[in-house]
Amino acid sequence: MRRSVLTWAWLAACTVAMLTPGSSLPHVSVFRFQDKLIHFFLFFVLTYLAVGLGIKEKRNFIVNTRFWINFALLGLLPSVVLETAQHLIPYRSFDLKDLLFNALGVFSGLFGYLYRPTCKFILD
Repeated sequence: MRRSVLTWAWLAACTVAMLTPGSSLPHVSVFRFQDKLIHFFLFFVLTYLAVGLGIKEKRNFIVNTRFWINFALLGLLPSVVLETAQHLIPYRSFDLKDLLFNALGVFSGLFGYLYRPTCKFILD
């Protein structure tokens, strides 16, 4: 499956998961910080998939504008927008800690993409 299809599907899944009213979600508590781990995981995967979109050759990522546009528009922006939009959803609220774990997931996804060269172009 192409990286772009996986990225857009994952972004749609993140949107649905984060904007579903809280009363519709099952209450499952396996461990204390499970919610934060879910936020981290959602945005780690999203960013890992997104930063490589449209990049066909191995170049220095510092000068690759497509890489940074993908990172900003498909990693950071959804993280902030979706967390902020939660205050509009019944039984959901904005949480600064969730936003922090979103950001940790985004930056971990970025570094995961950069430092796992065997996985960089598998999905392209």
